[in-house]
Amino acid sequence: PEGGMPSAENLLQLGNTLKGTASFNTEEDSAQDFYSEENGSTPEESVLTEPGLKQVKLNLMEWDNETLKKVFGGTTKTEDVTVEGKTYSVVAPKDMVTVEMAVRVISLYNVCIDIPRAQVKARFVWNLTRTDIAQIEITAKAMAPIGANDGPYEVYKLGEPKAEEGA
Repeated sequence: PEGGMPSAENLLQLGNTLKGTASFNTEEDSAQDFYSEENGSTPEESVLTEPGLKQVKLNLMEWDNETLKKVFGGTTKTEDVTVEGKTYSVVAPKDMVTVEMAVRVISLYNVCIDIPRAQVKARFVWNLTRTDIAQIEITAKAMAPIGANDGPYEVYKLGEPKAEEGA
């Protein structure tokens, strides 16, 4: 309710990311140019009218039932399914919903991208062959933040951790 990123204890890794699928894109902001009658070749003023889209995209290459529920959302149906003589409990999303969550991405070079309020869309990218792996494509679009001091996203590099008090 106050906005901002959740504490580290409340952030969960959803799965491993398939190599080569992670990206962070920021589109250019839209602007309106104003020209005068006297100087029609160059704008007298240029005003930003709409911010460009900011989003993280990545493909998960592994997941469990809890991850499916988190990224696809909605109510779930639970039933037992028997495959090759073994019985499994299946939890499957059955509704199409909007999923919102905080997203933190940490690169291999310790660069963090925090999105305190992201609209998350998930879809399967699943070639059913021996040489491919099932994937869930995640798109996390930065939404307007809730907290007064929050931006739609933050990018920063992790440095040395703070020294613990009394140490």
